[in-house]
Amino acid sequence: MLSGIIVWGGAGLLLDRWWDTRFVALIGVVLGLTVAIYLVVVKYGALPPAEGNGRTGSTRGGRGSPPRTQKGQR
Repeated sequence: MLSGIIVWGGAGLLLDRWWDTRFVALIGVVLGLTVAIYLVVVKYGALPPAEGNGRTGSTRGGRGSPPRTQKGQR
């Protein structure tokens, strides 16, 4: 992430000196940080879906659901 900030901030600093402005370096730093965070999320962020039908066995309140019994049994 640091390299993205340095590279894009440096490019912004060079453009600032060439265009005689003061805000392009800040835009370059923010752009570098944003792209670096995006790349980290793309590479490490998504977890594979869980096995099964997607039900966790708990109710909305966080308590476990009652055990299922066959009809007529307790």
